[in-house]
Amino acid sequence: GTDNEDDSGVLSYVRVWYGGADVGDNSNGDSENSGIEINGITFGAVGSRTVVDHCEVAFNLDDGFEAFGGAVNLKHCSSIFNGDDAFDTDEGYRGKMQFLFAIVDGAGNHAAEMDGNEDVQPRSFPQVNGATFLKAAQPGFGDGLMRLREGTGGE
Repeated sequence: GTDNEDDSGVLSYVRVWYGGADVGDNSNGDSENSGIEINGITFGAVGSRTVVDHCEVAFNLDDGFEAFGGAVNLKHCSSIFNGDDAFDTDEGYRGKMQFLFAIVDGAGNHAAEMDGNEDVQPRSFPQVNGATFLKAAQPGFGDGLMRLREGTGGE
């Protein structure tokens, strides 16, 4: 979508537990999974008039929440014990996230991974306020609690 104020409805008081699936071809056997998994809750170019509040994703195979572009706002959301990132933004996401909670254990990677396309506009510009991120100590795993990469700004 091209409308950052799109209204795609309401997602309120929703829990997604034990979701996700590996949907890619892993016939080469190089890794534990194919790298093509389903997130707990995915937003694709969803606008800011969409209501997302009091939602939780837990024990998902891949990311808890992921936003590809758009400007959807998240409030009071938790993402715990997922297989990759708790909150992931990409592809020019420009929304706000407030009152987030994440626990990342040894199976996960980051509480927040935020990136965009290095030379493509618009760049991602997530705004996060009031977040609590916790991560289990992982010896030899120095990738960090948050990963902010190319093509993203933010507040």
